[in-house]
Amino acid sequence: MTTLLDVRLPSVTFAAGIQLSTGVTRGAVPTVLAFHVPTYGLGPAGVAEDVPTGMQMIARSLGLGPLGTPPPNVGECIEMRRGTPFLDYGHPDYTLGLPANSAWREAAQRSGPVLITLLFEPLWPRGAAEVDAHYRHCVSRGAVEYGFALVRRPFTSSD
Repeated sequence: MTTLLDVRLPSVTFAAGIQLSTGVTRGAVPTVLAFHVPTYGLGPAGVAEDVPTGMQMIARSLGLGPLGTPPPNVGECIEMRRGTPFLDYGHPDYTLGLPANSAWREAAQRSGPVLITLLFEPLWPRGAAEVDAHYRHCVSRGAVEYGFALVRRPFTSSD
């Protein structure tokens, strides 16, 4: 099992450039799609870290696996705070807010697990068709990892 001490994470600035999208499949499985929106002017490649390397760091931290293998169960890395879901990617101080509607929140809390899919290559999204084409491109290059996460249940006391 990977522990936080075994994984190097990208900078918080890099993580802030991650675009997160949520949805619910026809089979009522809540999903998260993550990719990086490139930023310019931060370094020689335009970002503080190389995008594929930074996204691979986050995939390792979450415990995601490559497509073509059974999706690993990555544990309770989604937490709900006051009705808002957050993805805990392993940083000790920061999480990523998930833009989720009520149908997604209900499906995630009711059924779990949540399918997390992470794309390694950057994209400036212009619409659903472009995101779909980019997803297919990343699949063809082996630049996708995924896994099933659970929603962390709030601690309740038996007192």
